[in-house]
Amino acid sequence: MAAFHLSKWYLDCVTDAGDASIVYSGNVCWGRLNFHYSSVLESAKAGVTVRQSLRPQPQPEVNHGSIHWRSNALHIDALWQAAAVELRETILDDERGSIQWRCLMPRARARFGSRSGLGYAEHLVLTIPPWKLPIETLRWGRFLSPSIWIVWIDWQGEHPQRIVYLNGTRVAVDELGDERIRFADGTLLAMDRSLTIREGPLGTTVLAAIPFIGKTFPARLLRVTESKWRSRAHLESPNRPAVEGFAIHERVSWPP
Repeated sequence: MAAFHLSKWYLDCVTDAGDASIVYSGNVCWGRLNFHYSSVLESAKAGVTVRQSLRPQPQPEVNHGSIHWRSNALHIDALWQAAAVELRETILDDERGSIQWRCLMPRARARFGSRSGLGYAEHLVLTIPPWKLPIETLRWGRFLSPSIWIVWIDWQGEHPQRIVYLNGTRVAVDELGDERIRFADGTLLAMDRSLTIREGPLGTTVLAAIPFIGKTFPARLLRVTESKWRSRAHLESPNRPAVEGFAIHERVSWPP
């Protein structure tokens, strides 16, 4: 079987007004196949705009607590400066391959073109093809405010696991859904899903720009469905003032 390797960057920025900007940039190697992809999603009054490129792009430059990403093809110059210590987790590691998650900036001060706000940056490396992942549903997200940040990964399937960090400490939760996360200590994060950033099967959204996708990758990958939101979020904790912020979060479901 041909070796598989996916390197994927995800970076975002949300302004104080709730305007969201998201970057995906990565490279896929699978046998003789080797291709790059990058996309930029930005919320606007008319909805969400998408710009994509299959031409090789410079990878984000990581240097002493900052990440700089520039793409002439996508007309973007963006900068993230760390405001929290990075996180690392091995999500999966067995005979099928591995998933290494490096959250370089759980919270950052970000500038995305003319926009500025709080941002987030992570790098994911997979050596198991996405269509072979032993997973049914994945929920991922991040909540940022000036005082508190939360990052979560909720994996449901053959090897279920739940990873939740609050201000750098891994914590337990009793409930994790699309609209709320209830922590073991009674803290509640409520998210309104007021802006849908992207929704639908990957074959008609993320992967639609790749002309050879239908003839190259298994149909199961094309039928994976994604719902991604930017939410106005409200955090209530026992004996602490309520905190307002923004979350970007998603639910991804794999077909049987």
